[in-house]
Amino acid sequence: MADDEGIDQYNSYCQCLGGDSVRYCNGLRCSGQVKDYYPDGKVKHNGYYDQGKIATVFTNYYSNGNVERIYRAKSENRCLMESYHPNGKVKSKGEFIKGEMLKWEDYFENGQIEFSEEYNKGTEYHLYTHIYYENGNPKILFDLIDVKSRLYSYKEYYENGQVEEQGKKIQNKATRDYPQDGMWEYYNESGKLILVEEYVRGMLNDERKY
Repeated sequence: MADDEGIDQYNSYCQCLGGDSVRYCNGLRCSGQVKDYYPDGKVKHNGYYDQGKIATVFTNYYSNGNVERIYRAKSENRCLMESYHPNGKVKSKGEFIKGEMLKWEDYFENGQIEFSEEYNKGTEYHLYTHIYYENGNPKILFDLIDVKSRLYSYKEYYENGQVEEQGKKIQNKATRDYPQDGMWEYYNESGKLILVEEYVRGMLNDERKY
């Protein structure tokens, strides 16, 4: 599907998605409905523009005719976007505010969820991040458990479902990263505890091997 390459270029015309490009039509900034086509005449892109930027909605299509993505503006600063695999199944769903991602989900081609993440409304910190294997088992579960201290639980799993490591993380509000904090446990694929580490805001303080 070589003709499908670069189909995500239209995101750059959406201010809500963080795009800052301006599109021109016949030497002027595009305005109103604009359609692009594949060499065989099938519609590739159908969008509504104002002063060279996508104003309200647009839909992209794969060269096989299936929808590639749909964008909808909910307000001046808030928008939704869904993209699809060539087979028609959902590939991703996202919500954005002022160019920042608020919520996002990715899916495998078999329909199984692969990734989900959400931030607070001000996008200063995560509410959760979940990653899954294609068989449906969790790979990483990262969840906010205390808003005031920005404390999180973290679990990472082997593909067979056994816990690989688990512990707590705490957000550094200045850098917005999430260093390890407190006791961390590590296991082998059979579920046997093999290591315990103690962290103090990202710094390893002690460890015990088993």
